[in-house]
Amino acid sequence: MVYASAYWKMKAREALKDHWLVGLLIALVVNLPALLVQGIASATGNDLMIRLQEALYGAVNAGSGAVDESRLMDGLQGILGSAGIWVMQGLSLLAWLLTPCLTLGMTAWILGRLRKQEDPGVGAVFSRMGLFWKGIGLRLYVTWRVFLYMLPGIVLSILSMLPLWLSDRSSRISVLSAANTAIGLQTVSLVAAGVLGAVAALKYTLSDMYLADHPEMGAVQAAKASRQATRGRTGSVFMLYASFILWYLLEMMAASVCQEMFGTIPSLMVQMLGSLAITVYLNTAVTAYYLGCQPRADGETEDPEQEIETDPEEEE
Repeated sequence: MVYASAYWKMKAREALKDHWLVGLLIALVVNLPALLVQGIASATGNDLMIRLQEALYGAVNAGSGAVDESRLMDGLQGILGSAGIWVMQGLSLLAWLLTPCLTLGMTAWILGRLRKQEDPGVGAVFSRMGLFWKGIGLRLYVTWRVFLYMLPGIVLSILSMLPLWLSDRSSRISVLSAANTAIGLQTVSLVAAGVLGAVAALKYTLSDMYLADHPEMGAVQAAKASRQATRGRTGSVFMLYASFILWYLLEMMAASVCQEMFGTIPSLMVQMLGSLAITVYLNTAVTAYYLGCQPRADGETEDPEQEIETDPEEEE
């Protein structure tokens, strides 16, 4: 007997059989805008994070380790005055806006594979371009809902500084004790916020499937349908995602070995190919779970919580 996650992964492998190449190309198209912007930013020296790191490292005194505030401010002013940096940020925003509808197109293609429909090819990734604004709205709504779930942890994180603010500044022992208390509360609050955010994300994990499968739905309606479908099932959704951790570890190991043997460029190629393959596999398994939550012709659903008896050779 195996848990339900293996069943949905088996469904995904069956659906992707003889369609892996198309799936990888579609996943590449979905990620291409972000990859192009990242590559251009790195090649032109306009990557914001790299420039911030350079400004910070350049302001640190090598001897004492102290930060030279004037040099740091000069570095930040240089970043703010760089037109290339802002052009890259604009292109990043454009890539972010374009990605949701492409993701919905990939989801629609996966739904077709699971339903054994005719494969329309790589062009299927553009089949949901009409949902451009709905896709963006869905992303924003889900992000907002996740933030609301995390709010208690965020508030607790802010309140965790109260012992330090209210401590007796004239007593060093009092300040150290308050600092230790604040650090402990800060850690607990961050963990709480992370857990609450993860639970919220799991509740809305089927939103893309609902919107891609029912284009007439609104963004909020699709998100609410996902929350309804995952009610009482977030544990099984989490287990499905967790079952792919080993694949990501194997990808990292393969990329590391490839870098040692062949260099950086082949390692990056292996890493990108592995990441695309895992993305297609994971999304197909989650989409299979979505279909399992839908009512059948007899009015029942295929219970995602059930245990399925399979051939041991099909287990991973």
